[in-house]
Amino acid sequence: MVAFVGTSGSGKTATMEYLTKQLTKMGFKVGVAKHIHEEGFTIDTVGKDTWRHAHAGACVVIGASPNELAIIKKTSSEAKFAEIAENLRNSELDIALLEGFSGAADGIAKIPKVVTAGDISNLKYTLRRTKPPILAITGRVVREREKISNPPAPLIDMRNEGFLLTSIVRRHLHPKEMSSMLAKAARRHGGTCIGLAVGIRAAYLTSNVFGGDRFVPDRITCGTKHCIAEAFHTIYPKASVQIADVRDDQITIRSRGKRLTLRLAPKQKNNFTKIAQVLAVPDKVLFESVRVVT
Repeated sequence: MVAFVGTSGSGKTATMEYLTKQLTKMGFKVGVAKHIHEEGFTIDTVGKDTWRHAHAGACVVIGASPNELAIIKKTSSEAKFAEIAENLRNSELDIALLEGFSGAADGIAKIPKVVTAGDISNLKYTLRRTKPPILAITGRVVREREKISNPPAPLIDMRNEGFLLTSIVRRHLHPKEMSSMLAKAARRHGGTCIGLAVGIRAAYLTSNVFGGDRFVPDRITCGTKHCIAEAFHTIYPKASVQIADVRDDQITIRSRGKRLTLRLAPKQKNNFTKIAQVLAVPDKVLFESVRVVT
């Protein structure tokens, strides 16, 4: 589970909608739970048959159609978070995204969170009320990133960096996925090295931009070490992988009319002495810029 916390209008729903779409494209089964604060609210439609059955006193009403199953359960008090969580766990999901459950302090205290905020004061207010772990910070506030000192999590602008949040959540879902990718590349490469690990990070980020590792890029051009190109060739064996004549620490991936350009952070590769460090650091530490052009 990942909880999205923030005041009304801070961007929770838009962020969750983007993440749901991207994770679904990758083959994950995503569930969403939203806490509705409005007293007397009903998800049923007044006057319809299901509403009439509930209004007559039925405790549970099920509406079944060719592509939906709606279960409406009447309660005498607000459902406890533990009950909601149990329903989600019984739904065979890979991940559940939670919105509006910040009041269930005991329930979501240990659940990873994404904080959304509209401005600096809004962010400070939300952070004071939010217990870690915090995976990322999104919302309009990130446009003022120069005013945010020592943020507790990466700042992500969903307008053009949403794939970075996808990458963070995907790594949370499958923490050993990149290690498995590296092991596969190492068999072809004849061993592991820092360059190969950087290449795996680049290939992994690429799959988050284009919606999973099942797609085949049209062409990959690496103005980098051969090791990075080798990683791409291992992960995308059907793609055309080329080594550029000029070493500019830039990787360009073309696919389906889009162009993704990754530029490695200056001298960053030389700062790592262990493979585990390369696999663990945030994307923004490893890559100076990530640009997608349609």
